[in-house]
Amino acid sequence: MMQKMPILPLVDRLTDGKSVTLTTSDGLNVLIQPEVAAGKLTGNYVSSALPGIRYDDPRIILKETLTEFDARNVTISSID
Repeated sequence: MMQKMPILPLVDRLTDGKSVTLTTSDGLNVLIQPEVAAGKLTGNYVSSALPGIRYDDPRIILKETLTEFDARNVTISSID
């Protein structure tokens, strides 16, 4: 079952060029952030839980990260 969390404030942070760290119940820190190449924002977003995957919409990277958490049966213990 998909975890519930405050998505819109996180989307706003990502859109503003800031990162989001989700700490899981097993102590893993997952960084979600805008992608930077050659010192410039690319318009894509990446998640350390999804290596090699990028999306151009912060809502999708958040959703896919939460889906990965569900597949691993871990929950979010904090959001920074």
